[in-house]
Formats: sequence, structure tokens, C-alpha cells
Amino acid sequence: MRRKKVERPKAAKEKIHCKDEFELCYLRHQYFRRVNYNPTAKEMEPFKKIASHFAKNTYFTYKNLFSVIGFEAEDLINIANVHLVSFLGLFSLESTPDKYQDFVRGFENAQEKPPEEDDILNKNKANFSLFLKQRMEDVVRVCRQKAKNIKGLPAEEFYYYFGSKAPPKIRRELLKNHEKYGYRKLDNATYKSIKKKATSENGNVFIFNDTYYVAVPIDKKILNEEDLNGAGMNPRDNIHNMTPEEAYFNLEDTEIWSQRQEEFDNTEISKKVKMISRFIKKNRNKKELKEEVTLAKKLLRELQ
Repeated sequence: MRRKKVERPKAAKEKIHCKDEFELCYLRHQYFRRVNYNPTAKEMEPFKKIASHFAKNTYFTYKNLFSVIGFEAEDLINIANVHLVSFLGLFSLESTPDKYQDFVRGFENAQEKPPEEDDILNKNKANFSLFLKQRMEDVVRVCRQKAKNIKGLPAEEFYYYFGSKAPPKIRRELLKNHEKYGYRKLDNATYKSIKKKATSENGNVFIFNDTYYVAVPIDKKILNEEDLNGAGMNPRDNIHNMTPEEAYFNLEDTEIWSQRQEEFDNTEISKKVKMISRFIKKNRNKKELKEEVTLAKKLLRELQ
């Protein structure tokens, strides 16, 4: 099928700043402008779960920051999908003939056969995961600057913890009772010093000498609705920022996330209703699960 080309307006020569061009900054507009076609829903479908997973993990990790900006989980998913367009148009194997040939040669040398369609798709998925991780980091960086412009001070700081066991899936639980999970507090300088020695990290978690080190973002000062209304910045005034459906899964591991999400999606609606109803009934009086129960009620209303 022949792709229909699109013309995107060229960028201004002057360097943009998030103060005036906030959306263009977090969308990495220079990439997006260079893509001369819009991929079809079929082309995007294999990558949608990856986009959704990284977007939701980013949202829940930096929820305090995004609350200042007025972003919800759905906004991060939409941003991730824009970056997916940039990836497919500029960085996929099909869009980079030299890298495509390098991949084919490397695959044939290792497997002694040419790659099949699924092999190429899996390589594109791996490349997209790395690309999107960097783009989500860009979103956080730009939003921090925007929040600083709004509040006049940094939107976030961190508390640091270390322990021998894996941290809870909802890391903010460490703020409430880190000792319950076998964790101890750590100062900023020591955390950053050890982090330089670590070989790998996943978001704000890394392992060094069989010990987990975790940075949990906290908000210095939360603006309330009256503050935003008085400044003419109430994010709820814009329909784009009205509360959409939020995911109630917050899983770090991609494989576990995909598996459980697929199982839930394939479950009959009647069973979904029973499952969510049991969760609400069991946990409706638990203060620590107040947010999860609220999200579950929203989903239940949409299913009924």
C-alpha cells in the first residue's frame, strides 16, 4: 500500500523554550516534523502496549510532578504515541536501510538463516523501547522546567532508600513505612556516589553489590485548585486535561505487565465486573488503597 505523504510546517530557526513552546518541547518537534507520513493503525498496533507501558510507568513514578502540569496517565499515552510516529518514520529498520542490512547480516551470521517478519518486528520493538525510554525522560525533564516556571521553585525532590529486597511495586509506599519493607534511608550524596558505580538502572532503582537503591520523588509543595484558578491556570478548564480513564496496574516488569494486561483484556466482561467488585468490597475502607479503589470504581462504571 502506497503511503500518503504529509507536509508538516517547518520549525522556526530560533531555539524554542518550554516557557513559550511547552508542547513542542516534550513532543521533540524536530523529529516529528521530519516524518513525511502518518503510519496506519495496523502499523502502530504492535507497539501500542510498549507505548502504554512506558507512559503509565512514567506517570505513576512522577505523579506529583504531572499533577502540577495537569497531565493524567492518558496524556502520557498520547505523547508516547506521537513519539511512536517519529520512531516508525525515522528510526525503524524499514526507515534506515543501512541499519536494516546490518541487522540482516548479523542475524544470518548468528542464526544461519535470514530473519523472518517476526524477527524484524522484535528488533524494532526492542529499539522502540530504548527510544521511548529516552523520550519519556525528556518529558519529565521538560515538565520539571515547566513546573518550576509555574511554582517558582523545583517541583520535586527525592527521598533515598536502600535494602536487600526488591522495592514494592508502588514505591511511594516507602515514604509511609520504609522499615516495613526492610529499607533504610540514605542521603543524597551517598546515593549519587553509589549510583555512578552501578552498571544498570531501571528508572529510579538500581542494584549494587546485591543491594537495591531507590529514589522516591516527593512534592515540595502542592498547589491546590484555588491557587490555579486564581492564576487563570486551572488545568481542568481545558477538555484535553479532564480526567480520563486511569490504569490501576502499576507494574515495573514489562513481561509481567503484558501478561496480566492481556489476561484481563481477554476476560469476559461479567468476570471483570465480579473481579473489580470483589476488590472494591474488600478494600473500600483501607486508606492506603483509597486511590486504587477510586480507579476501580471508575472502571467498573464503564464496564456496566
